[in-house]
Formats: sequence, structure tokens, C-alpha cells
Amino acid sequence: MNREEMNREEMLVRRLADHYCSAYLVAVIEGIIHNLNGPFQILYIRAEQLAMNTEDLREASRNGDSSEMEDIIDRLAERTRSILTGLDELNNQHHHLTSGLIVEQRSVLQPIKVNDLIKDTTFLLNANMFFKHKVEKTNCFDEDLPTVFGLYAEFGAMILALIQNALEAMADSEEKRLEIETSHKDNMVTIKVKDTGCGIPQEYADEIFNPFFTTKKGADCEPSLGENIGLGLSLVNTLIKGYNGTIACESAPGATTFTLNIPAGNRKKD
Repeated sequence: MNREEMNREEMLVRRLADHYCSAYLVAVIEGIIHNLNGPFQILYIRAEQLAMNTEDLREASRNGDSSEMEDIIDRLAERTRSILTGLDELNNQHHHLTSGLIVEQRSVLQPIKVNDLIKDTTFLLNANMFFKHKVEKTNCFDEDLPTVFGLYAEFGAMILALIQNALEAMADSEEKRLEIETSHKDNMVTIKVKDTGCGIPQEYADEIFNPFFTTKKGADCEPSLGENIGLGLSLVNTLIKGYNGTIACESAPGATTFTLNIPAGNRKKD
């Protein structure tokens, strides 16, 4: 590949990375809307039941049936607790909606709390039934992690791409476990995304960050070149370089770890 072709490919990947970041923000909004449905349904059902119990209480009061009144009061208390739980959940959704994940934040350079970013990204993935119900998830966070400086959407897109890559790798695995770990040392922030998927064959280790390269073939995890679009890891590689960061991979069947290293407080390259 000559220099001109390499430049064209690099520009293409950069444009695709921008589109991926935009898609990340759309996914955030869709995830929030999806996760709002549950609390709203709980509140609606419980409010209807509360209204019915109130009418029952009035009827029991008119009939002077104290035992029935006590039973209804117990049910009213349970419905009220359920409504309060729903309100707490709605408050949690409101936090995610206002925590920097709106479209206007796409072009705003800002200090980013990586642990919160990961929580926000995994939160939106609850709209994915495979992620929500089939995958065991563990977070191991460094609570003293320094901030990094950059575009929220770009960092979110990187985390999302690594998690999606892990989910694809675990599609046919008997054990489906995802672990995300953060740490820091010598002003360097480290993010590790670990999965129990099919692994990456050693002969492809030097190619996985190339555009359009993939080792996935449907759900059987057999190596395949180009059957999927193979852009996720390439986009992460492109984005992380913009922050003077690095990405590395260690892989064996049943144990793959992707590691991002980013200078703390680092500003995005021009």
C-alpha cells in the first residue's frame, strides 16, 4: 500500500470514527428512553392499584370491617413503597440524561470521570437483552482515578466498541463474564476490558487493529477475514491515538483483555 492509499484509508477511518461517535450519542438517548419504560410502567400499574385499594378502603370503612381495613392498609403501604421505588429509578434516569450525555456535549472538550463514563455506557447497554440477562458483569474501579480531558462521545464510543467486541466474542461461550477494571500509575489512566470469549488466534494479533479486519464469523467464533465489517477495534485505535494513548491486547481462548492507557488530564491532539 503506497502513501496516498494509506492517507485515504486513514481519512476514511477518521470519518467513520466521527460517525461512530454520533451513533454512540444516539444509542445513549435510545438507551435512556428504553430504560425509562420500566419505571413508567411500574408507576402506572401501582397508581391504578392504589386507586382501587382506596375505593376498597372506603367501602370497608362504611361496612365497619376493621380486619379488611387493616389488610387494605397493608396493600396501600406496599403500593406506596413500589411507587417510591419507581420514582427513585426515574431520578436515576434523569441523572444519566443530564450527566453530559446529550448531543450538545459531542464537541465540548471537558474533564472526564472515567468510572462514571463506564457506568453511563454500561447503563445504556441494558437495552441489549443479551448484555442485560446473559452476561455476568463485574466492575473493579480505582476510586481515586484522575480525570482525562477530551470529548465525552469519543471516550464513550471507545468503551462501547470494546464492550460490543467482548459481547460478540462471548456469543457462543459457555461462560459469559465481562470485567471492566480501572487503575492509574505515574499519571497514566488504565482501562481494562476483559471477556471470556473465543479469543484471538495468535497469528492475527498484529492485524486486529487494521481497518476492516475481523476474526469473527457469525456466532461460532471461527476466524474470518472481512465477513463482519471489522471496524470497532480500528476506530478505538484511531481515537485513542488522538489522546496520546495506546491500546493493547492479550488473548487466549476464554480470556481476552484489551487495555487502554491514557495520560491523565491529557488534552486531545489538534
